[in-house]
Amino acid sequence: MSDVPMPPDVLAQILSWLPVSSLLRFRSVSKSFRALIDSDYVISHHYNNSVQSNSSVNLIFGGDRSLHYLNLDTSDKYANVVNKIHNPLYFAIFETVILGSCNGVVCLCTTEPDNEIAFWNPVVRKFKKTRLSPAKCLEGVGRGVCVKGFGYDHVRDDFKVVRLVQYVGLFKELVYSKIEVFSLKTEAWRETGDFNYHVCNRRYLNVYVNGCLHWLVSEKAEVKDELMIAAFDLTTEAVRFVPKPEFVNEKAQVNLGILGGCLCMVCNYPKVNVDIWVMKRYGVKDSWSKLISTEDVKIIRELDMLRPIVYSKNGREVLLEKNFERLYWYHLEDKTAKRFKVAGMPRLFVTEMFTGSLVQVKLGNASRKVANKDKNDNENRKKKDDFLSKGFRLVL
Repeated sequence: MSDVPMPPDVLAQILSWLPVSSLLRFRSVSKSFRALIDSDYVISHHYNNSVQSNSSVNLIFGGDRSLHYLNLDTSDKYANVVNKIHNPLYFAIFETVILGSCNGVVCLCTTEPDNEIAFWNPVVRKFKKTRLSPAKCLEGVGRGVCVKGFGYDHVRDDFKVVRLVQYVGLFKELVYSKIEVFSLKTEAWRETGDFNYHVCNRRYLNVYVNGCLHWLVSEKAEVKDELMIAAFDLTTEAVRFVPKPEFVNEKAQVNLGILGGCLCMVCNYPKVNVDIWVMKRYGVKDSWSKLISTEDVKIIRELDMLRPIVYSKNGREVLLEKNFERLYWYHLEDKTAKRFKVAGMPRLFVTEMFTGSLVQVKLGNASRKVANKDKNDNENRKKKDDFLSKGFRLVL
C-alpha cells in the first residue's frame, strides 16, 4: 500500500483542534509543518475552535510586579497548581498592571508616568514592548483621571490601547475630557475627540466585548440613578450607548464585566444580595437576563468588588473573584458557592482570563531578561514623585 500525502487543507483542519502545547512541539517536525502551523488559517481557526469549545482556558493573576499562571483545562479543577511566570515588564520601576486580554494576547502596562506597555502571548512567550507617551497633565484645573483599556480592531487586524483623560473642576464639571487611541501597527497615538460624560466606576474598566470597550458613565458627576453604558468602537472609533437591564439601582453598587464573551453587569446591594445580569444578544435590551442572584454569606459578607471570570468546562458553574483576594465557583443550579484556592496563588491579585492561542506578537521573548534600562532607578523615582505631587491619578 502506497503512502498518500494528506491534503494540506485537511491537515490544517486537524491541527486547528489540537492543544497549543502540542502544536508548539510539532513546529519542530519540519519547515513545511512550521509554515502550516504559523499560517493565518491555522492560527485563526485554532483560536475560534478554542473559544467555541471553551477549551485552552487560562488565568493570569497580577499583583505588584509578579505574574502567576493557571491552566483550567483539567478534569479536576481543584488539582491545579498556580505557577509563577516571567513578567516582560519585570525590570520596570513602577507596578505592572494587566490591562486586559483579547484574541489570545494579554496587554501589560506600568503605571504613570513610566508608561511601558507589552503586548504578550504567555503561551508562546512572545511579546512586543514599547513606551507610551505620557497622558496630558493640566496644572491648576482640578483633579485628573486617566483610564486605559485594551482591545482589538478586527477590520484592520490591529491591537489598540485606548486612553480616556478627564479633568474635573471645583464644582465637578468636566474641564477636559478626551479619548486617545494607540495603534500597535503604527505605534502612534491618535486623538479621537471629546467625551462629554463622567466615568463612574473606575476600579475595573477594561470591559472589551463585541469589538468595543465599555464604561459606566453619567452626564453629571456621581449621579447613580442616571448611569449609562457607553461603548467605544475600536474600528470606527466612535461612541455609542448600550441599553442597561431594568433593576432597582438606588442602593446598588454597579460595575460591568465579561462572561463567556457577553457583556454583564454586577449589582451589589450591600449586606443584602448581589445580582449578575448577562446580555445574551449584544445591544438588545430584552436579552438581559439575571444569571445569578445570591444571598450567600460567603459572597455578600464585606463585599466590595465582585467580578465574574469564566464558566466552568460543563457550563454549570461560574468562577467569581471577590475583593481581588478570593475566588469562588458558584453553582448555577444549586445556587451554592465553594472557595477555589489553589497552591501558589498570590495573596492579592487581579484575575484575567485568556484563551491560549498561537498568535505571535513579534519582537522579544518573555524568557529573556532585559539587561539594558533607558533610565536609572533614581531618575524613575524622582519622576514618579514629581508626577504624584501634581495630584494626577491613574485608574486602570
